[in-house]
Amino acid sequence: MAFQTLLRRSTQLALLASACRQRTPARICPRRRPGRASAVRLLELGPRSLLVAWAARPLTELEQPGQSVEVRFKHQGQRYAFVARSQGRAGRRDAGSTGDRMLELGLPLRVERGERRRHPRLALQTLPPIVATFTHVVDERREFRGRLIELGAGGLRAAVRAAEVGPIHTGDLFWVSLELPDRTTPPERIVRLIHLRPIARADQLALGCRFEAADDPESRDRWLCALEVLARQAGRDQRRGA
Repeated sequence: MAFQTLLRRSTQLALLASACRQRTPARICPRRRPGRASAVRLLELGPRSLLVAWAARPLTELEQPGQSVEVRFKHQGQRYAFVARSQGRAGRRDAGSTGDRMLELGLPLRVERGERRRHPRLALQTLPPIVATFTHVVDERREFRGRLIELGAGGLRAAVRAAEVGPIHTGDLFWVSLELPDRTTPPERIVRLIHLRPIARADQLALGCRFEAADDPESRDRWLCALEVLARQAGRDQRRGA
């Protein structure tokens, strides 16, 4: 079974259930402290929790209820990651009858592709203006344009005119397409609005978005590669003009 999109929660839970049936190995660590990781196996997905078993020496701090943890695993050739809350050490269950120590986690709010960043974050203010068109996923009539000012493997930032944005809220999903100077048309991406802040002394807003999992996980890299080419060309043009 190939999981082409993770936009639906039902698909995310089906992915976790499949990984549990295969006793998939994973790495678990306290959130924001990736250096302290331990090996586990995904065991059982319940209606309110996820059970994992330690495959090596456990980290005692992860057994503290309420501890925020990050779990990374590989399933069917793809890397995935999620954040969850520890519910403490679990007693033995049929699904975990290996004799290993077990840990119970709350269900994650979201399962995402755990791709490693292969490109640096690009600051684009020095390039010719790159226009991004934002179209609301739910209501296509809600559309606006802005200038792309930064792009990375995790998301993007853009400057938009406050008068053109209309009512949008943190968490809204948008299709984003780019208009590149060389007339190429990279594929659209789905992004989630993370923050919207006013820009000092300007009738503009700084809009920050995070990439969401999409049907084509490689399109992010094609965006970055296309913009890296533009950045190199702009650098050469500036050196010739100096």
